Amino acid sequence: MLLYIALCDDEMSDLLDEKQLIESILPTISDTLEWELDIFSSSKDMLNSNKIYNIIFLDVEMDGLNGIETAERIHRKSPSSLIFFVTHHEDYMDAALNNHAFRFWVKPINETRLAYGIESALKRLSEQKKTIDITEQKKTVKILITKIIYVYHEGRFTYIVTTDRTIKTHNTFQSVKEQLKGDFFVETHASCYVNLNYVTDYNKTDIFCEYNGKIYKPYISARKYSAFNKRFREWSCNLQ
Repeated sequence: MLLYIALCDDEMSDLLDEKQLIESILPTISDTLEWELDIFSSSKDMLNSNKIYNIIFLDVEMDGLNGIETAERIHRKSPSSLIFFVTHHEDYMDAALNNHAFRFWVKPINETRLAYGIESALKRLSEQKKTIDITEQKKTVKILITKIIYVYHEGRFTYIVTTDRTIKTHNTFQSVKEQLKGDFFVETHASCYVNLNYVTDYNKTDIFCEYNGKIYKPYISARKYSAFNKRFREWSCNLQ
């Protein structure tokens, strides 16, 4: 597997130290792992890159566009990118939790935690290649799970909203859910299942998902809110 990694920090000493640490840890994780590591001293330079990164290590406190704002822009461009926030202060944790953090670490980065975090990221990335099978117009089609924004049931049909289009199928809502179980989806309503990668904001009455500038609003019920909120926080920033 070829891993594309970006490291962005406007403190040059931190940037070089973290680069050295990451490059020392990667060979210990897998003998077959290949990677390209690009470093940036400004969020603007990283955002201007045409490369899509699998993993991004992002300083929170930066001049100009800070890490939280940068993460939001990254997510719009590439929802599947995994963001590791690094900072000198824990005060930013809540903001990071709500802005697509895969991990949140206080500097200096702990070696054991780094190795565990990268291993977890590789597992998440491998899951992103999975597909589900559904029937559309009497033909079986495969859908990449990472392209599914949400799934809902209405009338006699199940609708699968993807980054490309909305697919209408006679497959039961339950059968589609079964294929997505164990991945990054959560039930927000008795008839709605949402991909956490696309969630940009939520409250007790609304969920907002976004892809390529377009906003989607899946259903959420009041009785599902607490469980959804807990699952989102656990998923977005596992601090192990």
